[in-house]
Amino acid sequence: MATPDRTLETGAAEPGASRAGASTAAGVGPSPAPLIGRGRELRRLTAAATAAATGHGHIACVLGSAGTGKTRLLLELRSRLQDTDDDLEVVTSQCFPGEGAPPYWLWTQVLRQLSAGWPDAFRAAAAPFGTLLAPLLPEQAPGHAPAELSEVEWPQARFRTHDAVCEVLFTLAKQRPLVLLLEDLHWADVASLDLLRLLCSRSHPYPLSIVLSVRNQGPEGESVVCRTVTEILRGPRTEMLKLDGLSQDAVAALVEALAGPGVDREVVRTLHQRSQGNPYAVIQFLSLLDDANGLHDPDAAAILMAQVPVGVREVVRQHLSALPERVVQVLRQCAVIGIEVDTDLLSRTAPADEPVAAALDTAIRAGLLREDPLALGQLTFAHTLVQETLVDELSREERQNLHARAAQELSVRVHTRAGDLSGNQEDEEVERIAHHTWHAKDALPAPWALPRLVRAAERAESQRAYEQVETWLRRAAYVVNALPPDDPSVLLMEQRLYIQLGRVLTLTRGYGDNEAEAALRRGHALYAVTHAPEDASVLLTLCATQLVTGHYEEARKFSGRLRAIAATTDDPVAVLGAQYSEGVFLHIRGQLPEALVELERGIEASDRYAREGRTWRRALQVRAPVNLRSYDAFTRWLLGDRDGAAERLLRLLRLTEHEGTAPAERAFALYVNAVVAAWEGDVDTAYESSTQGARLATDHRLLYWRSMLGLPKGWAMVHSGNADEGIALMRESLAQLRRSRTRIRHPLHLGLLGQAQLHAGRGEEAEATFRRMAEAIEQRKEHVYMHTALPTTRLLHEFAGPHGTGTYG
Repeated sequence: MATPDRTLETGAAEPGASRAGASTAAGVGPSPAPLIGRGRELRRLTAAATAAATGHGHIACVLGSAGTGKTRLLLELRSRLQDTDDDLEVVTSQCFPGEGAPPYWLWTQVLRQLSAGWPDAFRAAAAPFGTLLAPLLPEQAPGHAPAELSEVEWPQARFRTHDAVCEVLFTLAKQRPLVLLLEDLHWADVASLDLLRLLCSRSHPYPLSIVLSVRNQGPEGESVVCRTVTEILRGPRTEMLKLDGLSQDAVAALVEALAGPGVDREVVRTLHQRSQGNPYAVIQFLSLLDDANGLHDPDAAAILMAQVPVGVREVVRQHLSALPERVVQVLRQCAVIGIEVDTDLLSRTAPADEPVAAALDTAIRAGLLREDPLALGQLTFAHTLVQETLVDELSREERQNLHARAAQELSVRVHTRAGDLSGNQEDEEVERIAHHTWHAKDALPAPWALPRLVRAAERAESQRAYEQVETWLRRAAYVVNALPPDDPSVLLMEQRLYIQLGRVLTLTRGYGDNEAEAALRRGHALYAVTHAPEDASVLLTLCATQLVTGHYEEARKFSGRLRAIAATTDDPVAVLGAQYSEGVFLHIRGQLPEALVELERGIEASDRYAREGRTWRRALQVRAPVNLRSYDAFTRWLLGDRDGAAERLLRLLRLTEHEGTAPAERAFALYVNAVVAAWEGDVDTAYESSTQGARLATDHRLLYWRSMLGLPKGWAMVHSGNADEGIALMRESLAQLRRSRTRIRHPLHLGLLGQAQLHAGRGEEAEATFRRMAEAIEQRKEHVYMHTALPTTRLLHEFAGPHGTGTYG
């Protein structure tokens, strides 16, 4: 990445605030905040301004939306000019946004500064013009009353005043090169703009440079300000500089300057996304965290996403207040639809008498909406903060009613276009309907809302968007509570939702997650009320939670119930689940020949079901053929059947490499391959498999598998010479697994860590790790991890001693 420009400047004065308050934006204290990424613009402005010293002036205009740093850029320019060129006279003037400012206020400030700084020279330059300067400097012409002028005489008199001001400035500039910094031209009165236009048209032969700043204007400013700037910039020796938002790299540099190094990249990304690189917005967002050091807090990104700062909200309100109320009303409807505005849906939901087309046109010209050239009939809010502020301005009832109309109209549209939508389009519409349904949950009947939320969960699951599945299931479970509790169909739906929620939580967080187990148990307990047949897939999932958390005897009880169902129904889930869970139990206890028998029976049964075309419902995040072959490979390797283990591993990898494989299945296969490679000392294979699996797990937010794969990956990193990072990764992975109550294969993982520590020359750490390994084996009777085939067994005895451990195999 390119290194951001490190020119320093304050973050941007609050739009509409006094310049004195620019350096004390909320949350950053009185010290100027560094402005990053404006070095190129500063260099161009410096060159334009210093052209006055060569005898030929230059005109530059800085254009940008509110908060992009126009004021601070000009302050930095003034400082640089004063520090580097004593021959230049720099004068700054600002337009005033409030009521009461007299005409020519922009120029009154210029003339007052010159009069105070060069009193003798100014009097001499102004003397030939008598009272023509009185409209700008009334204090220098006391008692002067403007003459009554006709409609013909008035424009001529005003022109003579403008000409007099120009001549005074030219005269002074010939004595000492002059630079005028004229800010906030968007608030200038018409007379001041006319004077500026005349001055710019005549200034080129003189040592006079002018730098303007003007805000991107909506339709209310186009008639005067925009025409004036456009006309000025048509002349020679002129240029326009447009300030856009800072890049993410520049925001990162700004964050480091304010909060020091070490701020998480996700926090920086969130801050950039929310502020769109607007320096004023960046500083305002810091106010949500009390001060810049709050960026280091673990929940900083969530806080930045959840709120709109008061200062930013007020800027948006000021912008909206300049628009007619009918336009704002349409914008509120747009905001409820979303950051991307579907104009067809807007026309369906808007009242019949709403001037939608005219309002949208006004909003586009005001810079609040943008047309999407690639999507016909779709507009986009120029900034997410505008959309959020508009939504927040609505009452709760208004919001819910607008969302309800959107959900209902979208449902009608999908129904009428059912045959014309592609798969992707239908998926998008299903999610949009569910989004609006949820946000209108109190305005829509629960029986209408619930199936739309459930359908969104099903669609998300088909796309393997597991976090979305979790979100929609939680929302559906909330809505189901609004239905009659004594309705049997409601209880069945509630049971289904909690079981599905438990399963998806085991997928994203692991089988040891407390909430996952609680949801599964709640769903399972409802069998006593619904009197539905006990589902083998639910028993198998509960069995897996007990295996993963190290409650092996409890898991065996579920295995027994699965065997009972299998004996009477030949249900593939019950048959394969019983054989898998029993095989894992025996494997962990070190009864490897018996475990292999169970696992082989399961593999034969799964192959038979496949030949017969009998499919099994997905009960676990990993299908039975993958689970069975994984432990079969482990078991064969430990029994010394290395060829058989290699064959099982090869089939396992081939079974999970096709496109339809669930990410968790592929992750498990790669994990098994990486662990076996580590046992065999094959560093390259261990690293390649674990890295591929960890990347897959990260992409699909599978935290459980990312942590599992972090252990063989860290082991391989240590054995490749990257000891510090490798051991840190292994420790972090163990900590993540511990937080999710994952105990399965814990001694195996400790053995890998101990090996890595020993390889890195950390003998004391390795000894402590092997003692922990011995304690874990003894505590849960996981005798398989003392097998003589394992490379850690000798190290375990060497470091942990004979007490509490034996040798198996």
